[in-house]
Amino acid sequence: MKKEKNRARFSLKYKFSLAMVFLSASLVASVSWFFMKDEINIMTRSIEDYASRETVNLANIAEDALSTENDLAIGVAVDNILKSGKMKDSIRYVHVFNTEGLVIKSSKTELNGTVLDKSSVRDILSYGEKNIVRKVSITDSEDPEGKIFDFALPVYHRTQKEMKLAVVRLGFSDKMIREQVKRIRNMAGFITLAAVIGSIIIAFFLAHVTTKPLKTLSKGVSIIGKGDLDYKINVKTRDEIGLLAREFNLMTGELKDSKKNEIESALMQEQLDVAKEIQEGLNPMNFYDKNGIQIKGYTRAAKGVGGDYFDYKEIDENRVGALISDVSGKGIPASLVMVMIRTVFVSALHQMKTIQCAKIVSSINRSLSADFAIDKFATLLFIIFDKSTGKISFSNAGHGPVFCYRAKHKKCSLTKLDGVPIGIMEDSEYLQAEIPFEVGDIVVMYTDGITEMRNSLKEEYGRNRLQNLVASNADMNADELNRLIVDDVDNFRGEVPPHDDMTVLIMKRTA
Repeated sequence: MKKEKNRARFSLKYKFSLAMVFLSASLVASVSWFFMKDEINIMTRSIEDYASRETVNLANIAEDALSTENDLAIGVAVDNILKSGKMKDSIRYVHVFNTEGLVIKSSKTELNGTVLDKSSVRDILSYGEKNIVRKVSITDSEDPEGKIFDFALPVYHRTQKEMKLAVVRLGFSDKMIREQVKRIRNMAGFITLAAVIGSIIIAFFLAHVTTKPLKTLSKGVSIIGKGDLDYKINVKTRDEIGLLAREFNLMTGELKDSKKNEIESALMQEQLDVAKEIQEGLNPMNFYDKNGIQIKGYTRAAKGVGGDYFDYKEIDENRVGALISDVSGKGIPASLVMVMIRTVFVSALHQMKTIQCAKIVSSINRSLSADFAIDKFATLLFIIFDKSTGKISFSNAGHGPVFCYRAKHKKCSLTKLDGVPIGIMEDSEYLQAEIPFEVGDIVVMYTDGITEMRNSLKEEYGRNRLQNLVASNADMNADELNRLIVDDVDNFRGEVPPHDDMTVLIMKRTA
């Protein structure tokens, strides 16, 4: 079946075009709106200023005329307002009427000498503020879409200041404002259309400039995706696309190296697995159960191979020895030191005529201190049980106290004995001590990978937990107790990966 070719459903050209159109249209609309609002405010203020001046002028002329009973001057003033002035076309009406509503002079000649309906001018007649023009906005009865700015000012007698003689009233239409707004809108529409067309042209040009290297990049990615890690994407622009192309070229080189390293890593892992099997074979995994003594050990490296080591050997018909060691660090270097310790330990057991704990530990330290070319050391604990005396003798090279469960007292005891870890000083001297080991007693030897194992809450397993577990299950044999400790530590750890090698060795006296 032929693979369908991938195509962009909504290309960058259209995206650029839409973005530019939206941006330019929004910008023009915003500027036009602000400009239109500003123009409306300017024209409104201009009408108000002009109308206020004309209203005051007409009121002054009416004051002089009515005070001297010269009504002709009022007519001349009204005619002058209608015939001159920059806003004469916006004037809808000019009225001068007395306090009884009688029209003295009006721009609408048919109203001259008539009495106005007082209900329509009641608010104006009641207005009595001197020298302050009354300004209101009312609906234009002749133009449903428009409104009228109405200005009124009372006229008082020249000498008798409290005598209201008449009211001057001027009305200005907002038609001029609306026509100006319409012109602005038409201009804005034209500018918006021009901006949209220009934006589309610019957007297509930018899209072409941008998508060309992107197409080259896409083609290169497709070739690389098919496995050709030698292909180089040829995009030489100095923008983000060029940077991305260069990063892809670097990535393909790294992928090629990574693929090579993966093969080498797989080979190395295979060799590590073999090394792990060999190392595990160096630790005795069988269950020792002879002459009233049971011994069982378990070890597991944190990383493939490790530096923990345990061993037990029959020395003679009455004695059996057990050793545990923890090399600093993890991995291959620690495992090599562990092999060296085992080699020297086994050799010393065969060569020494008189086997004592202190002599064995000293022999291992002397042999390894001179050979440690790397910065490594190890802690070590070696014990020997002698059935003829019923005692355990031991020497300690910095490994921690001897942990022994006492069946008679049904509790655990710790016996400390100082000693320097092996591999630090060649001439270190090691002490030897003895403790009773009666039927039912249990010695638990372990590395810090047991007690320092952490769970997801960063809590450590701890020695107290181990002591309580041994004391509660002291009736188990060495093999069962060993498996119980390992399972309990693993359950405590949960899904958290181990951070150190873990080893435990159990010796129990049964008879």
